[in-house]
Amino acid sequence: MKTMINRRDLLKQGAGAAMLAGTGLSFPGILRAADTVKVGLSIPVTGLQAILGETLMNCYKLAADELNAANGIAGRKVELIVEDNQTTTKGAVDKARKLIGQDKVDVVMGTIISLERSATLSVTSRAKKLFFYPTNFEGGECDRYFVATGPIPMQQVDPMAPWIVESLGKTVYIMGSDYAWPRKMTEAITAALEKAGGKVVGADFYPFGTQDFGPAFQKIKDSKPDIVWSMVVGNDAVTQLKQYRSFDMRQPLIAPLDEVFNKDALPPGVAAGTYAPQPYWMSIDSPANKAFIDGFRQRFGQDKMVNGIGEAGYNGLHLYALAAEKAGSFEDAKVLAALPSVEFDAPQGKVRIDGSNNHCVVNSFVGKAKDDGVGYEVVKSFGAIEPVTPYCKL
Repeated sequence: MKTMINRRDLLKQGAGAAMLAGTGLSFPGILRAADTVKVGLSIPVTGLQAILGETLMNCYKLAADELNAANGIAGRKVELIVEDNQTTTKGAVDKARKLIGQDKVDVVMGTIISLERSATLSVTSRAKKLFFYPTNFEGGECDRYFVATGPIPMQQVDPMAPWIVESLGKTVYIMGSDYAWPRKMTEAITAALEKAGGKVVGADFYPFGTQDFGPAFQKIKDSKPDIVWSMVVGNDAVTQLKQYRSFDMRQPLIAPLDEVFNKDALPPGVAAGTYAPQPYWMSIDSPANKAFIDGFRQRFGQDKMVNGIGEAGYNGLHLYALAAEKAGSFEDAKVLAALPSVEFDAPQGKVRIDGSNNHCVVNSFVGKAKDDGVGYEVVKSFGAIEPVTPYCKL
């Protein structure tokens, strides 16, 4: 039996402790006696992915605020300990070691790019410390103490491929940064498109810091694909998209963009018309999402935007809280055992962790950037997608 609690309702009613008691969850004295639960955040505040780090950090802060306003986690106040991993392997390793060894955190959360995740996992796995990862990624990770709250390719690409062939075209040219996620995503895109009757006609990968994407655009003009699918990330994506427009490329563009990226990093309207598959968009029409956006903007500014990575981080902290309360413990193994039995009414829709692989059941939407290039409209919803992981059976 799953336990599903909407913490926004707890805040509205001002009776967090009473309502939690009404669920039948027990809070042992050992939990009530402790002052705080320490959540270690490894965030790229500087480096390639700093463009997304601030929003992720703020979404964790919002979740912590909500929890603390509703009796914390089992009566313990949530304390966030933030470390800048600098979007580097060394930074991620060093910060994970500090959080676990020096700060004695109860759980580690965060990181964005694959190298940050893998480096952090190399530390958390040996320490048998829970690590919640919020970012869409290439899959392939299988560790008892690793929990993924973002989507894997079969949750993003597989539902979208038939829609692409039907709505946009059959041939795709891929551009990506040269690291694990774009390369593995390319394999997934190729397989999914072929199954749907489409085809990848070319793929190029570029080192971080690339300044000139002109040669790729010339190849695209020569091969005349129906669609360009970009997985160039971080600051490089800003360079690429500006050049894409200056080269007068006509193909529809699928790109890993979002409201935060477009508003804070790109000139107005540059992203207009681009598509992206994500579990979350700000335009999702639900009470949970409205409360999420309202709370975020009251806390951080009325002009602030939220994205899917931040929402997945927010969801992860709430899922951890529900699991710890269900377990009546903050011991990693006990929290893990309780995790599959709880649900969270997330901004994207209800989410939960599949106990067979510690991956999240997430929603899948295709968003299209509006004419202002900032907001997105949901043009297709595929519903909740179970994570199928041949590489992982726990």
